[in-house]
Amino acid sequence: MGLFYNNNVSGSGVSKNAPKKKPFFRFWEVFGNKFGTMFKINLTYFLFCIPIVTFGPATAALTALMRNIYLEKPQFVFHDFFKEFKRNFKKSLFIGLLDVAAVVGLFGVFAWYSGLDSPQGSDKAVTAVTIVTEVLFLLVNLYIYPQIAALELPLSSIVKNSFILMFVNLGGDLVALAVFVGYFSLALLFTPAAAIAFPFLPAAWLGLVVMFSCYPTIQRVLINPYYEKTGGKNPELPDNETAVFTDMGGKEDAIDLRSGKKGGKNIK
Repeated sequence: MGLFYNNNVSGSGVSKNAPKKKPFFRFWEVFGNKFGTMFKINLTYFLFCIPIVTFGPATAALTALMRNIYLEKPQFVFHDFFKEFKRNFKKSLFIGLLDVAAVVGLFGVFAWYSGLDSPQGSDKAVTAVTIVTEVLFLLVNLYIYPQIAALELPLSSIVKNSFILMFVNLGGDLVALAVFVGYFSLALLFTPAAAIAFPFLPAAWLGLVVMFSCYPTIQRVLINPYYEKTGGKNPELPDNETAVFTDMGGKEDAIDLRSGKKGGKNIK
């Protein structure tokens, strides 16, 4: 007898055909189940980002590992991180340098604007254009790094696809943008605490947000149609795995262990 249930009676188990949970609830389930793994991924990411020039390859590696979590694939954190870091180094280095330049430019514009005694209309226009450009650049980045991690495409094709996907998935873009803006706003308000926390969680958590809000669009628009067209097996679909045993969960007969019944010995 179990603590809260009778384990002598067969249960329904988890059917492979059971409906999937809504993305919102699945996100928090994955977040809770993989919290320790994300902690290790984030710490590894922080170490690989210490030379600022490696920001791009480190972000590509982090994205690849968060994609594995999203697809529920097993991984060895440091080994897989280093492998993805090397594999995507050339393709992501240039994008990472642009990211660093964009962040430096944004802070430079804010410092310049805040130093003005009485900003003129042209000053406000420059600041507004800068903010809009930075937001668009962030949205494009939401699709660049997942494509680098998942697809064997030239960087030019990845960037082109990212501009298109940005407009295809406006709802997901807004969710991710709201989370990023909310996090960085809190980070600016609580700078010391945010700086202390950065090595341990935020980057991996934000990567998981990108996977849930943007990666399904990459699957729907780019990955799934490719395999449907070529007739190959899509490795991102779980039903393409070869079954060794047939899942009979929920179809077993109940076990009756009442005294006097024949058919076996009740081991205490």
